[in-house]
Parts: sequence; C-alpha cells; structure tokens
Amino acid sequence: MSIKGCIWAVLLTITLTGCANLKEVGDYAEESARFSAYTELTTRFRDTYSREQPYLVGEARQLAQANDSRRKAAYDDLLTIHKRVTLYMQTLARLSGEDTFDLSENLDSLAGGIKEHPDLGIDKKQVDAIAGITKVITKWATSSRQQRAVREMIQEGDAPLQTTLQGMKTLVRYYRATHENERKTVLGLFEVELPYVDDPENRLLATLARAHVQSKEAEYRAVAHRYEDAEQGIERIAEGHRKLVENIDDLTSKAVRDSIKRFAKDIKAIRKDINKLEG
Repeated sequence: MSIKGCIWAVLLTITLTGCANLKEVGDYAEESARFSAYTELTTRFRDTYSREQPYLVGEARQLAQANDSRRKAAYDDLLTIHKRVTLYMQTLARLSGEDTFDLSENLDSLAGGIKEHPDLGIDKKQVDAIAGITKVITKWATSSRQQRAVREMIQEGDAPLQTTLQGMKTLVRYYRATHENERKTVLGLFEVELPYVDDPENRLLATLARAHVQSKEAEYRAVAHRYEDAEQGIERIAEGHRKLVENIDDLTSKAVRDSIKRFAKDIKAIRKDINKLEG
C-alpha cells in the first residue's frame, strides 16, 4: 500500500473509532430522552381533583376546586419543561451518532417559553433555564459536526439543563406532597365514616367500602414508588451530564465510556421499574 493509502486508512480508522466511541454518550442521551415518568406524574398531578371530588364537601371542596384551577393553568408549562429536556437529549443523541430520533417535528415546538409559577417553585431562574436549553437545541439540532459539536453542546447546555432538572425534582416532590394529601383525604373519610356503617344492617355497604379502601390503598402505594423512581431517574440524568462535563476532553476513553454506560443502564432500569408499577 502507498504512503498516501496508509494515511487515508489511518484517517478513516480514526474517524470511525471517534464515531463508535461516542456511542455511550448517544445511549445515555437516548435513555434520558425516553424517561417519561415526570410527564406521567405531571398529568396525575393535574387530575388530582377529579379523584378527590367524590370525597370532598363544603369548604374543602371549594379549596380543592381553586387548587384544581391553578394546576390546570400551569399544566402546559409543566409539560414544556420536560419537553425541552427531552428534545435536548434527543439532539445530543443525534449529534453523538444516534439516528433513533427524528427532530423535524419537535423543532417546530420551540417557539415560546414558560411562565413563572412561584407556588410550584417555577421562578425566573427556571424560566431562564428553559430559554437557555432552547437556545442550545436550536444551535446544535441541525449540526453535521460530531465530536467537537458534542463537546460544545454539552458545555453550553449543562448549566441550564442542571437548573431545569433540579426544578423537575422539586416539582416531583411537590407532586408527591399533593399525592400524600390526597391519600389522607380519601382514606381519612373512610376511617371516620366506616365505624358508623359497621353493623349487620349495613353489612353490604361496609363490605363494599372496605373493598374500595383496599383498592385505593394499593393504588396509592404503587404511585408512591413512582415518585421515588422518578426523582431517582432525574438525578441519574443530572449526574450523567455532570460526568460528561467533567470529562469533556476525554469522552472517548474507556473509563469515561464505561461510566456513561452505567448511567444509561441505570436510567433504563428505573424506567422499566416504573413501567412494571404501571402495569
């Protein structure tokens, strides 16, 4: 083989190796993009009143209706937070050589931001972070470069992404507190009322009530685990991105690739665990 041919062979090998070595980054980003627990719990949060309503009367119902209005008013913004993180990760996956995601339709949704919702912990810092993620996505979504683009995107995106992920964790905790209040409201009603129907004349009513309580207790236990898993998954996504930033100039080393691979596996395992709970 000629010297020129050898040079081209080496360059081709380096290029192919560089692409292959970013596979772990792409896998991590892909699993992060597919982690949808936050969206599902946001929808459950929005629908709190529809589950509580049969068990509420008087002032408690009026207060719940007011909370219901606030939750529904914030719902689109709450979903947008996750959509931006998802699109960021889809963009990173594509840039790392992963062709799973088609971004053409999602890019059309980047117009506009979110409003502040101080009662939910969405303040100016969170709003600005979403705007920052949007700028990073817009810049890199159509890039044809690879390793340099991946490094620059990770560096530019880390600060707004970490702020947004921290906000998502705060919201999941808020959802969980709302869930716990709902559990106490629903099951508390039966604790108060069941003794009054626990006699032979109301045997059927008492039996049906106890069966309903058992069903609701099982539902609340299962959902409680989903909040735990969702928070854990979001944290693993944040940790994985921090690891990328810490090793930004060494993404193709075996040690870093193995570390990022573990993050992808952890996120996937948590996602599957949540799916089992839902099933």
